[in-house]
Amino acid sequence: MKKVIIIIISVIVGLVILIRIPINLHRNAYYYATHMPYKSKQYPFVPLLAEHKLPSSYVPGYKSESYSSSVRDPTDRWVLKENIKQIGDSFTLTDGAAIYSLDKPFQIVSARYAIYFLNNGYIVEEKRGKISHTAKKITFNCLNNIQNEIKQNALKPKVNLQWIWNIWFKIHYR
Repeated sequence: MKKVIIIIISVIVGLVILIRIPINLHRNAYYYATHMPYKSKQYPFVPLLAEHKLPSSYVPGYKSESYSSSVRDPTDRWVLKENIKQIGDSFTLTDGAAIYSLDKPFQIVSARYAIYFLNNGYIVEEKRGKISHTAKKITFNCLNNIQNEIKQNALKPKVNLQWIWNIWFKIHYR
């Protein structure tokens, strides 16, 4: 009878642990993404914007917003900062692009600098409109600043599963 009780308790504890792993990975996704090994032209936190809400407390000085037109539509998330170098300029980050523009955010203009990302956060393409060469530096400074802010301000997980996250990220975000 004691063996049956020990087996039942072991199965229950094992199931609880297995259920908590995905919850931990989802809840602490930005922490894990900024603490994983990555290359110089990779920003692993960027693709997370498509699936995970970025708390405003993780990126002070930036607006972290989301929009969904209906319950069935996917939610669009972005990070925004205005008046960086001059009045009226803006930096916008989505899960697919980082855009520095001399005009208001989300307006299609030729005076902008854009970086486009692959699904795993690697930079795939850079495009410059009619804008100065300092726009590239400003864009990368904003990206690096956001990454550093998330790294400093993201809550640490109670149980660190970084090694599981690293494997999952390589499989999921190819």
